[in-house]
Amino acid sequence: MTPGLFSQAVSEFRNGNFAAAQQAASEYLHGLHERIHACCLKENTRNIYDVKVSVIVVSHRNWLSACEAAAGLADFLKTPGVELIFVANGLETSGAASEDYRFDARLFALPENIGGAAARNIGAYVARGTYLLFLDDDGETGPEDLLRLVQTCAEKNAIAVRGRVVPRSEKGQGAEHYDLGDNLHAAPPVTEGICVWEGDQFKKYGGFDPLLPAHEGLDLCCRMLRELAPGRFLYEPGATLRHDYAGSDEDRKKKVERLSIADRYLDYKGTQKMLTRTAFREYAKHQSG
Repeated sequence: MTPGLFSQAVSEFRNGNFAAAQQAASEYLHGLHERIHACCLKENTRNIYDVKVSVIVVSHRNWLSACEAAAGLADFLKTPGVELIFVANGLETSGAASEDYRFDARLFALPENIGGAAARNIGAYVARGTYLLFLDDDGETGPEDLLRLVQTCAEKNAIAVRGRVVPRSEKGQGAEHYDLGDNLHAAPPVTEGICVWEGDQFKKYGGFDPLLPAHEGLDLCCRMLRELAPGRFLYEPGATLRHDYAGSDEDRKKKVERLSIADRYLDYKGTQKMLTRTAFREYAKHQSG
């Protein structure tokens, strides 16, 4: 694992040199996987064999105790068979191992910020659970929401179940894909910050593309739809995350720029977003007819 190699991959990606970006990212992540246990600051050896749900929280801003998501996790983590994996994405590690954490979390400190998608993959790589529940570090939710998400995935035999997202602050902005109404229905898993995946299928199809700064859930869904039906991907309105898409017009502009780069990369890979959306529309028509 060469220090700075992932930063090189990100630079190549932003410049549109996608093949070079893929090669650099692949080389870096291969090395990171080989030494992942050296990145572990705190391990939980008491709950190894009967884990049903692995909650994965990634942050490049705060340690676990300072994350907004932490407040809503306490009761859910008391549920038997639930573990918490916190991935510190390039945060300073000084003194971190002795910090007073409220939860018996498994802590992994990455040597540099490798982006949200790649860091979530690291969480999935070390996870012990049948289900992988990804949760944004800067959102707020509750135990009932998280339990509902997992129960729906299990009861409906789903591959992925995404939740509903509403603005967290008074001035916070939402997005068109955040709130899809009050009914459970098939939908692409495009809210990666509150979504549960069936772990074996997530890993079978390669997880998230580590280079994507957005659309990683949609991209993975597109790959899966070559063999799986749209009905295996659900929207669960009873699982709500309070999260701001953007705190200002400037923040929204930056997100749109990242989405534009992601769209060009998906075109390069041959990921056909419109065909995916058409597949879900046709599935909905068939179900209603």
